[in-house]
Amino acid sequence: MATQEQEESQRQALKAVLDKLNAIEPQKLVRADELGKELSFEPGLPIFQRSLGLFRDLLQYSLDNVPFETLQQLTTYAQQALDQFERIQKFSVEQNPSNPKAVRDNLITQLRDQWNGCYTTVTPHIAYSIRRGTDFDVLEREARGALSLVKQIASEAKTDSEKLTAEMQGALEKVRQAAAEAGVAQHAIHFKQEADSFSRQSIAWLALTGIMGLIALLYTVYSLGYQLHEIALSAPTSRLIAAALSRLIAISILTTGIVFCARNYSATRHNSVINRHRQNALSTFETFVKASRDDQTKDAVLVQATRSIFAPQNSGYLRGESEPQQSNQIVEIIRGLTTSKP
Repeated sequence: MATQEQEESQRQALKAVLDKLNAIEPQKLVRADELGKELSFEPGLPIFQRSLGLFRDLLQYSLDNVPFETLQQLTTYAQQALDQFERIQKFSVEQNPSNPKAVRDNLITQLRDQWNGCYTTVTPHIAYSIRRGTDFDVLEREARGALSLVKQIASEAKTDSEKLTAEMQGALEKVRQAAAEAGVAQHAIHFKQEADSFSRQSIAWLALTGIMGLIALLYTVYSLGYQLHEIALSAPTSRLIAAALSRLIAISILTTGIVFCARNYSATRHNSVINRHRQNALSTFETFVKASRDDQTKDAVLVQATRSIFAPQNSGYLRGESEPQQSNQIVEIIRGLTTSKP
């Protein structure tokens, strides 16, 4: 049995041969520029590449545990390959003038035939070195840890996704509710426009009523007072009666105009007050809804807001106004809608 010194010496010898093989470049073995295309080693390039690649792989791994006999065997195959590559590097037409092409082909064939023995001897030690240098237990533990981490991340992502979805749904519900409440309040602008319009009309009718009243008063004083007095002094009774009747007809027409203007004033004023009341009801709807804490109170506020819009209201400007009856039908409809909510 060889000693440790002999093993180390053989290991160094093998490493020296492998270093020389590693320094050889397959492309430079072709030598097409020197030998020409016909005699170049281009056909043997794939064989050169796989042979040199095999010994390069062997050089990359540790040979500390390889026994002496195996080191000798590996050294023999490596040296044979190195000698063969050196012959290829030194090949020339001058040294082989009779049949250089056959000599070239023989060199390539010899290297090709050595491949099987080299491969079966070298690859087990490469595989062993890879297995020895790789801690599969650590890789398995790391893989299990990575898988557990992936599962944890996926679970956390799912939880975060569900939480985010719930928050988005809650926010969406709040936005919908706020939009609905704001939408109700926004409809107050329509009643404000109507209230302002009827208010302007009522002012115009009030001014027209005043003008008509002033005209009727002046005409009455002038026609029945001054003119009839003048006619009574100089005209017979029959003419006085005729003049008085004509003036009474004119006064009655003016009085009818006054009444017409006054009624229009009352109607437009009534509409202005009612629409103002509806505007105020819808404008304060959102405040009362936000202040309430339960759905029943909100439903009650909605019922009252609906009643203020659709139920008849008193303004004090129309004749014969009576206390409005409660609109039970509207209330029942609203209750039915609120109780049927999912």
